[in-house]
Amino acid sequence: MKSTMVIAAGALALGFGAMCAPTATAQDAGYGEYPCSDQFQVPWSLDAWNGTHKVAFSPFGTDNIECVSFYGQTAAYQLDAQGRKHALNPPSGVLGAFVPNLYF
Repeated sequence: MKSTMVIAAGALALGFGAMCAPTATAQDAGYGEYPCSDQFQVPWSLDAWNGTHKVAFSPFGTDNIECVSFYGQTAAYQLDAQGRKHALNPPSGVLGAFVPNLYF
């Protein structure tokens, strides 16, 4: 009789604990899209080559640049006047090793 009371009390405690447990929340998927025009300069700007900004070689200047991040990997694109996306690609290979802040 005593053991059945202990088992019943344990089952009741487990049920009550499960009922009072906090609900699970969805974790951040790591995806983010945000405007980042302020991080870019055009090549002929005085602040372009001091290392604090990225340099965008683009016919659209530095307007409407958006960055997309996914778990530490960031890509950039630019919207033209018609709203079409144009990728801004960083250099790769030897050029990318020496000037990683250039985007074409």
